[in-house]
Amino acid sequence: MNHTKERDIFRPIGARYLVLPDEVKAQGTTVGEFTIETEKDPTKKAEKGTIIAMGSGCKEPMKPGDRVTFGKYSGYAHKVDGLDHLVLQESELLGELISTPFDGPLEDC
Repeated sequence: MNHTKERDIFRPIGARYLVLPDEVKAQGTTVGEFTIETEKDPTKKAEKGTIIAMGSGCKEPMKPGDRVTFGKYSGYAHKVDGLDHLVLQESELLGELISTPFDGPLEDC
């Protein structure tokens, strides 16, 4: 007899993103194929996170693993694999976070 465990996979529909907020990530958490290094600060509500999945209607040139910022009260809470995620509409994303070495003023803003 085959006892296969089933697992629900959440895939956003339309122009929505599944984002793992920084506040729920622990140092060195591995999410899918991405290892995320962040510090947990319990005094702040997350306004930054990592895209885990996105719907087919998303127009922004982002992909899973990209870091984004969003409004403090944006999105809907959704639990995936025991972790609290946010489901954000594309319009709730404020911007993409790009890591770059800082050696002076930003000229391309």
